[in-house]
Order: sequence, then C-alpha cells, then structure tokens
Amino acid sequence: MTLQRRLILAVLAAVAFAWLLTSALVYLSAHEEINELYDTAMVRMAQQMQAVLPLMNANAKSPLPSSGPQPGDTDLGDLGDAGLGDLAIAAWRPGGEALHIDPDGDRLPRMPAIHGFTNMTIDGAKWRLYYLDDPVAGWRVCVGQIVAERNELVVSYVQAQALPWLFGLPLLTTLLVWAIRRMLRPLLALSHAIAARTPGDPTPMALEGAPPELTPLVRAMNTLLERVSTLLEHERRLTADAAHEMRTPLAALKAQWEVARRSPDTEERARAAVNVEVGIERLSHLVSQLLTMSRLEDEEALAAGEAVDWQQISQQVFSDCLQLSDRRHVDMEILWPADGGKPLEICGDPVLLGTMLRNLLDNALRYSPAGSVVTLAFGTDHIEVADHGPGVAPEHLERLGSRFFRAAGQQEQGSGLGISIARRVAYLHGLTVELSNRPAAAGTGLVVRIRRLLPEAT
Repeated sequence: MTLQRRLILAVLAAVAFAWLLTSALVYLSAHEEINELYDTAMVRMAQQMQAVLPLMNANAKSPLPSSGPQPGDTDLGDLGDAGLGDLAIAAWRPGGEALHIDPDGDRLPRMPAIHGFTNMTIDGAKWRLYYLDDPVAGWRVCVGQIVAERNELVVSYVQAQALPWLFGLPLLTTLLVWAIRRMLRPLLALSHAIAARTPGDPTPMALEGAPPELTPLVRAMNTLLERVSTLLEHERRLTADAAHEMRTPLAALKAQWEVARRSPDTEERARAAVNVEVGIERLSHLVSQLLTMSRLEDEEALAAGEAVDWQQISQQVFSDCLQLSDRRHVDMEILWPADGGKPLEICGDPVLLGTMLRNLLDNALRYSPAGSVVTLAFGTDHIEVADHGPGVAPEHLERLGSRFFRAAGQQEQGSGLGISIARRVAYLHGLTVELSNRPAAAGTGLVVRIRRLLPEAT
C-alpha cells in the first residue's frame, strides 16, 4: 500500500472517529442539560402547586385538562404542539385523600415513603416522578413526566447537530483527499526523478521548489549520490588500472610459457620456467594487493578497537618479510622509544596495521642494496621506516603512493599499490603517511614517517 493511500485512509478514519466521538459527547451533554432543565421545571411546578393548595376549597374539584377532550372542558384555544399527556400533577390532603386537579395525575401513586425524584413504570410507560411534602400542613404533591419525552428531545437535538456533519462528510473527505494528493505531489515528483536516473548519474537533486520537509531528504539523497559516485569512480579506476597492470605480466607469462614449451634448448627452457615462476609470483602479489585495496576502498570508518600492541605486530611483520630479507641480503632492525617511553598509542585493527607496516617494509627491502639495513623505528608520536636505497626523485615524491604509479627505470618487481594501501590503512586509523628522502649528510634512501593526522583548521 502506498504512503498516499495509507495517509488518506488514516485521515478518513480519524475524521469518522472524531465525528462519532463528537456525536457521543453531544448526546451525553444534551441528555444531562435536558434532564437538568426538566427536573428544575418539575420542582418549581411542585412548589407552586403546594403554595396554592391551602387556598383551594377543600370540597372543590378543579380538574385540569388531560391529554384528550373531556366533558365540560374549558376552551383552551389552539394548543399548538403541546402534549399535555406527557406531564401530570397530583395532590393529596393531609389525610391521604386525593385532589382530582388533573385527570392524568390520577394515575400517579401517592407513595408516602418516597421524597424527591424517582423513576417508575406506570401503565407500561416509564415516568420520572417528583414528590414534595408540606411538613406543617401535611399536603403532598407529585409532578410526573414521561421519560420518552426527554429522550425524544435529546435525539432531536443530537440529530440537529449531527445530520449536517453527516451530509458534509463526503465533501470534507473529498477535500482532504484532494489536499493530501496535492501536498504529496512534490514527493511523487522526487520519486519519479530518482526512478528516471541512470545508475551512473551523479548529478545532485535540485533543492529549488522542494518543500522544507523534503529538504533534509533531498540533501541526504545528494550525499548518497556523491558517495555512490565516488565509489563507482574508484571501482572504475581500480578495474581499468588492474586490467592495464595485469596485461603485461600475463603477456610475459604467455611468452615465457611458449618458450618453455617449444624451445629445443634445455637451458633456455629452464630459464623460461624460472621466469614463469617469477611471473606467477608477481601476478599473485598483484592480485593480493588489488583485493586488499578493494576491501580498504569500501571501508569508511573502523569500529573502535583495543589499544594496539606494536611489539606483537612488528614481530609478525618481520617474520613475514624474513624470506625477502634473506633473498635481498638486507638486514632489518627495530628501534623502540628511548627511556622506556611507549610507542605511538592508538586503537585500531592489528591486522590492517600489520598490512600497512608489511607493505612499507616490503618496499624498503626491495629497493635497498645488499648489505644495507632497513630500520623500523617507533617513537612516542610517530613511526618511521627508513632504507638506504637510491631514494626517489623530488618530482616523483608527490605522486609516490598513487595507485599503480612506479617511477621510470625501476628494475624491482612491484604493483605500485604498496604505499597506496599503507596510506589508506593509516587514514582509517587517523594517521598520515609522509615521504621524504634522507638528508644529503645521511646518505641516500627513503624515509616513510607515520604520524597522527592533524585536525583541519576551522
């Protein structure tokens, strides 16, 4: 069910409920007010009758007109809509003798034990009776009214109030449905505009003309479109770069395989087999780096982790890089803060931080000459990875770390993703990676410094 339909049904149900509730309240209020009005009139009538009883001749009979014509009745003229049979009055002398002042009142019982109001059924009709006694003279007066008269008046009053609403409800509901559809038109237009978009369209939704209530939604949609567009662009670049980078090793593998398969020279086939093995290793490393980079690109933030144990991480990283270190004949050393200070204190993912250090050490080992030392130094506010390689040309320092970028003339195998991965892991942990060459006085080599990411100036 659409939001518009649910809203219309909810409004119609609310209108119907409000109408029924209002009618019930009107009925209760009218019932109370009408009872109060008639009860007051009955009390006043009884008091007036009691006041004139002592003035009447004890032997006289002065019957009042009943609901129907009686012999000897006085001409009362046009009675209009008066219902004399609905109201009756009776009186009794101190000895209990009835005074026949109203033929309809002769049906009312004396009931000497009752004082005030009471309800009673007389001749199949419900009556409301009021009894008043004169404690001095002993006269007793009773005024009665048929209850149906009151109920008829209550119903007439409620109908007079409710019937106009009953006929006006269709018009009201029509106006409400029209108003709801008109108010929801911008939302429908927004949904149609989103549905008509192509998957790769990053154009922000227009805020002009949108109701204030929809502005936060449109802004959120624009933010989502921007994030999706950025993610798609990352994926496109990663796919294109990966295809470009994998094309060369795959072509080399194919060529070496053809040599190993067809060459009649045993030594040449052996060299080709070695080259195939190296190519497979390079391709495997590239695929592994691509998968790591793809996973990190999808991460926006890391959940708060426990304090990082750099000693345990560094031991695992050194163990992973030991084979490359032996093959390159390059030593590795680790330095901890002087005076027993704690190394850079952060919370995060030990696996990702290990990946960051492993990539930096891998790069340093690959570009260090045999017999040199690669240093992993921990400070209280930073981490450094330094080598004694040839360094990087100043014009290439800013580009170093871009995905798949490798300076020209490199002989060592690589994918150009190591520093990119390190920078992404550092960013997710609130760190930054800085690259610089060693000072001339300290020889050649590259220094990678990891420190906390400074907050942007506001």
